[in-house]
Amino acid sequence: MNQKIIKYTALIVFSVLWLLGFSPHIAKWLYKKDLVKDDYRYGDLYRFSNLPQFRVAKETCPEPDMPITQPNTTLYLIGDSFTEEGRIEARDFVSGGFERFFIGAQPFVKLDKTKKNILIIETVERHFRERFAEPYKNLTIGEPNTQQAVKALAKEAKSSFWYSSERHESVLFSSDFFLSIKELKAMLNYNLFNRTDSNVVVSKDKKHIFYELDAKPSGITSSFDKISDKEILRLVENVNKTYDFYKKNGFDEVYLTIAPNKSAILGTELGEYNHLIERIQQSPALRMPFIDVYTPISTSKKMLYDAGDTHWNCQGKQIWVNAVNQKL
Repeated sequence: MNQKIIKYTALIVFSVLWLLGFSPHIAKWLYKKDLVKDDYRYGDLYRFSNLPQFRVAKETCPEPDMPITQPNTTLYLIGDSFTEEGRIEARDFVSGGFERFFIGAQPFVKLDKTKKNILIIETVERHFRERFAEPYKNLTIGEPNTQQAVKALAKEAKSSFWYSSERHESVLFSSDFFLSIKELKAMLNYNLFNRTDSNVVVSKDKKHIFYELDAKPSGITSSFDKISDKEILRLVENVNKTYDFYKKNGFDEVYLTIAPNKSAILGTELGEYNHLIERIQQSPALRMPFIDVYTPISTSKKMLYDAGDTHWNCQGKQIWVNAVNQKL
């Protein structure tokens, strides 16, 4: 009898532990209840590297008390991790309505023609060349047909319940105790062999850490990859086609905004910066209006990125929010 109890208890325990790797919703619930630690709490780059000098808790931005001065305006935001839930919220904006979609999704929206509908497409610099290799048309205006609705539900179900070994590991081994063990290993590799996790690059002065995708010497995501004028023109043409598409489909205003790579601002000693953002924004062929955050961020003497993260900190974020509200 005791053996059966032990066996079934073990089965239940291991089943629960296994289940933790299947649903991002379960993981988020555990984080909110403080039952497990969020392994992004010190930043995504620290999470990769586990180098203790970059173990700095990410800033918690104060909740804004933004008055709604444009009640008849709805802001539609398509963006990536720079504008995801938890970083950017409806309360940041002066618009009466707010809808947010991930840039890789394929959502449908029905516009309220009695309101002013504004669309902002945000992308981090490292993925700009990929996302505008052709006109961006992921957001569809109107109602999905039956086949499209079923496909969307299936995709949502898959994203809500699929196994991830990375998520599983983060839920089980994200405590400060396990991080201390990971740090010891990371420091030995760094100090003895000058090796870090393959996803990160440390600056030559060892003050900053960057994401390998945009800090490497070359490649479509790199800040230092040479870009021909011909490609810049092609990218601008696709941005213009994107602008025309959404204006034609009912948006009153459409804006582009490019979040600078951390390496483009703080890692210029890693190579010759290709000035992608400036070349797009300053192109005489560009017709799509843009929200410029590169200029104020690149000219600021303040640290506008989290120490162990690829993303901007609260001050950097506020530069973008203020620029958006000016347009609204």
